Amino acid sequence: MAGREIVLETRLASKKYCRSLRRSMWYGLADLTRDVIGLHGPSHRLRTHEFWAVNEVSVQVQRGECLGLVGANGAGKSTLLKMLHGMIRPDKGRIRIRGRTAPLIEVGAGFHPQLTGRENIYVNAAILGLSKAETDQVFDAIVDFADLGDFIDSPVKFYSSGMYVRLGFSVAVHVDPDVLLVDEVLSVGDVRFQSKCFNRVAEMRSAGATMIFVSHNMHHLSSFCDRVLYLKNGQSRVIGEPGEALAAYTGDMMEDRKRELAKDVADWSEVNGTGRMVITGVSFLNDVGEEVTAIRSGDPLTVRVGYRSDSGIENPLLDMAVRDSAPGNWFQATNRDFGIEFGKMGPDGHIDIRFVGVNANNQLLQFYFTLWDSDHREQFDWKRNLKLRVEGNPLSSGRVLFDCEWEKRISRSSCHVELLGTE
Repeated sequence: MAGREIVLETRLASKKYCRSLRRSMWYGLADLTRDVIGLHGPSHRLRTHEFWAVNEVSVQVQRGECLGLVGANGAGKSTLLKMLHGMIRPDKGRIRIRGRTAPLIEVGAGFHPQLTGRENIYVNAAILGLSKAETDQVFDAIVDFADLGDFIDSPVKFYSSGMYVRLGFSVAVHVDPDVLLVDEVLSVGDVRFQSKCFNRVAEMRSAGATMIFVSHNMHHLSSFCDRVLYLKNGQSRVIGEPGEALAAYTGDMMEDRKRELAKDVADWSEVNGTGRMVITGVSFLNDVGEEVTAIRSGDPLTVRVGYRSDSGIENPLLDMAVRDSAPGNWFQATNRDFGIEFGKMGPDGHIDIRFVGVNANNQLLQFYFTLWDSDHREQFDWKRNLKLRVEGNPLSSGRVLFDCEWEKRISRSSCHVELLGTE
């Protein structure tokens, strides 16, 4: 990368917002008045209810480079992109861009609903800096990429959300920008359109376009980006190789999750049933028997459920459900479903449930346990929402990590790669 032209540079770029609507309106009016009469407002300091959405971020991006932006929601990624495009101006610091920028921040945000797709192409292209003659030259390519057919002469208010996105993306990537600003829009649309988007972006990068790419998809960031800027609370936390920045990002997320787990514990003093048999504790144990709050994807796990029982309890059922943040259960079963009968229970003890490997990936799993009598009629006790963090590969964005092998085989006619599953 050494010696390339610097096309984008920010020096201590900062932007503040106000949490109070009334104060925000008053501050806006006061700042506008100062600008009109030529006075400088207090842009370097915070006023009541204000906060820094982006705080002193400095970065240089070279021609042809792809810089990824990653961070939690509210970290300042979209605000920084809007400052780079000039949609909002920084309250402090400086931003310099050499060349034309094309934003894919809010695709189609400049479209007028009453105008046709054809008319909106010319309007949007003009906003992005193209003359009518230049738009005439790329018009057919825009229409072909958007794949709207006869709908190009229909008002965009009748477009579906997918048609709207396709047209907005197509206009932005055909204005031949020097800097392309992309904010999560590559995750919208159907699979076929996403493939076209990625191929088009790759072509633009090969032609020397610079790209600023915001995404929560670890795989996309590691695959497309030369460097990644990790923003945390509006500040630059790490900027460097994708692996370095993404490791810092996922590490911070793990620490945040651990703090959540420490605060969110079950109330063991409450019995949720008849109480003839109660759950006294649940522990998650790693492969050497240590109690943990997090494991790595694919690692073995033992779930130890402590109990206290009245005399005479025969063959109780322990029902376990495992869920993640999405609706529905990942797994739910009782011991009897696996052919296990507990027989007569002692006054106290524990039940171990062993998993050969937990294949969740980057997930916060929630465990639910219920004790029943042998006929599944009397509910003795239940405990819910016991949490275990499964730390996956930071470069894998999937919610499940499958155990697989990759092997190349040579045939007489061609080479191909086969994916072989393993049990």
